[in-house]
Amino acid sequence: MADTNAKEAKISVKVIVDKVNRRVVYAEADHTFVDILFSFMTLPLGTIARILGKHNDQKFEALGNLKNLYQSLENFPECYLSTEECKHMLLNPISLSYDHCRNLKLQIDDTEPLIYFQCVACRSMYSTCTKAKCGNCGKLMNQEVGYQKPKVCVGSGSVFVSERATFIVTDDLCVMPYTSANSIRLLTGLGITDKSCLEDLMLDMGREQIVNLLKVALSLDAVFTYLVFNRIVPGQSCILDKTDMKKEESATPKMHLEVSLQKSTGKLLFVEAEEDFVDFLFSVLSIPLGTVTGELLKGASSVTCIDNIFKSVSNMSVGRRQLKSHDIKDMLLEPHIGQQYSSKHQFFPLACTPLRWRDCFHKDPRIDNGLLKQSGLFIVTDDLIVTPSSSYSTLNTLNDLKVPFDDIEKYETSIGLIEGLRMLKASLRLAPH
Repeated sequence: MADTNAKEAKISVKVIVDKVNRRVVYAEADHTFVDILFSFMTLPLGTIARILGKHNDQKFEALGNLKNLYQSLENFPECYLSTEECKHMLLNPISLSYDHCRNLKLQIDDTEPLIYFQCVACRSMYSTCTKAKCGNCGKLMNQEVGYQKPKVCVGSGSVFVSERATFIVTDDLCVMPYTSANSIRLLTGLGITDKSCLEDLMLDMGREQIVNLLKVALSLDAVFTYLVFNRIVPGQSCILDKTDMKKEESATPKMHLEVSLQKSTGKLLFVEAEEDFVDFLFSVLSIPLGTVTGELLKGASSVTCIDNIFKSVSNMSVGRRQLKSHDIKDMLLEPHIGQQYSSKHQFFPLACTPLRWRDCFHKDPRIDNGLLKQSGLFIVTDDLIVTPSSSYSTLNTLNDLKVPFDDIEKYETSIGLIEGLRMLKASLRLAPH
């Protein structure tokens, strides 16, 4: 597991509370909390789905569709995947920022630290999965090698931001350096002109509380108010600006789907798709949250708090008690993934990095740059539950949806970049209930 001390650590955050209106005005935090907040950008969607799936608080749901997709992958027959190690790799995605984030005082990423293996005979490549077979001789790569991961020098006790800095974090997770001007601006913006209605409270947070904060941040627009008062403040969602991607869409391949609708309501029930679409869906789980928010959705993911964290990093200067370096800023705004996680069916414009150690490349578990074999049809429901297509699975899906067999109509359609972005955006936010 991740470092035990970092998982059991506790941090404290001071929140300024408006007692009259039962809301949090802002929080004051040092580098420890802001580092953790910014580290959310480096987490792959699959890692977040796995973490939240283990979280006990069931008051409302977050990332419901992506959790369904992750669970579908867990239950997915390995015979449909290109190689056995593909499933292990996709269920345990790791961004290239993983080693850096292990320096956080408090960690929520439960991904196992990597162990490296080689084939005894060839030693020409390495893998992180004992099920991998050597690309040269076909033998299992099950010989553990003494690979020492490079120590990441963070320069001080902080990871992303200056150790000497103090920050203001608003209720909707905008982060800014603490100044009296920023403090007064936030107070007057809420109509607060004196301190008679204000009170200071301390929030003590361990791993469970930070996981809950992440869940709330993915679902609500007023995080601290919910954590302190258990009160939901209504918020507004953004709408994706489709013009940002129109130029790139023309060069993007299309995937063909057969759509099943309920005739009486027009509701989408499920689609039948070939392996290219399912390959694309499963590869989405490897994309870091910061890449989704910034590079793909241009800072308008409709998840207000996550958009605000991204914009805070983007607007923050390097040095002068803010971000530690330009490399750190790039790591947060464009966290990269290894090339083995990508697919020829992935039509998002993403840069993937080949992984290499000494003179060895990471063994590519894909076949012909695909994560799935060419293996027939699959059913994908509107909430991203994926199963191999069969008469039984079709009837079972209709039964679960309580739709009569004579209330269905089918048509064919195709999706490209814009439709994929809409789907990605819709999967990020599920209204609380």
